[in-house]
Amino acid sequence: KIFYVCCALLFLSNLANANQSHTLGREMKVQDVEAGTLLLEDGANRLHPAPVLETVVNIRVTGLIARTTVTQYFMNPSSDWIEGIYVFPLPEMSAVDTLKMIIGERTIIGEIEERSEAKKIYEQAKSDGKKASLLEQERPNIFTSSVANIGPNEQVAITIEYQEEL
Repeated sequence: KIFYVCCALLFLSNLANANQSHTLGREMKVQDVEAGTLLLEDGANRLHPAPVLETVVNIRVTGLIARTTVTQYFMNPSSDWIEGIYVFPLPEMSAVDTLKMIIGERTIIGEIEERSEAKKIYEQAKSDGKKASLLEQERPNIFTSSVANIGPNEQVAITIEYQEEL
């Protein structure tokens, strides 16, 4: 049997703050993140969380395997073009197999490459002024995805899919 679990969370207070505020949240480090967070760089190379507009989670359970899809919506509340780092802690025994980002009008679908080649492609796209993303595993349960060239007041939608044994 296949069971579906669906949950949608709307953070209205954050949405209201995103529409009214042109500043970023408190300074954070990647290690401080406990839930899916888009950290945006300020002009002094400090990281601050972007406002979360919405989070949607879908879990499909087949036997002893759970396939989870998480889509989160963020906003760059500043008037600057900035780079961000999406940080997503996952269960230690999970395997990420899909990353999709929508930044403004642009859709980025993740492709698996060797780490050094992936970094090279990302840095080239970033320097060319293209919207790009680079997903890396920092630790067994922490994934980060760099996001280049997020426009002023632009929305970012990030979908990550992973599987884990129950």
